[in-house]
Amino acid sequence: MNKIDPKVEQRLRVRIKLNPYVNFLGVELLSLEEGKVEARMPLTDEQKQYSGVSHGGVLAALGDTIAGLAAYTMTPLDKDVLTAEMKISFLRAAWGKELRAVGYVIKPGRNIHFCECDIYCDDKQVAKVSGTFCVVHPQV
Repeated sequence: MNKIDPKVEQRLRVRIKLNPYVNFLGVELLSLEEGKVEARMPLTDEQKQYSGVSHGGVLAALGDTIAGLAAYTMTPLDKDVLTAEMKISFLRAAWGKELRAVGYVIKPGRNIHFCECDIYCDDKQVAKVSGTFCVVHPQV
């Protein structure tokens, strides 16, 4: 386990707390390490298709969020991270009550991080996300 800088951890926890979309989804962090983030998210009826399976956009949003947070764990405090490109592979239908996502940095860089996120529903992998994340100066 790679211990995360306490300042980075605090920054990420504040960002999640203040992010209305992430809060709407109900994302809860389970663990934060340097280069790795694990979270869970309840599946509600509003996030499911007509057939009762989780909507693909919900899986994509969760994967983008958790892979992006993994990128943040390896980004200097004076920089931000933005998704430049993302791909999702749906491996099976997500039937169940809760999703679990594990995001990790494959290749960190000064300007770009390449990350992935594995998404599980009831302990079965349902999707894999790959993304390129740009390291940028904050726009705030």
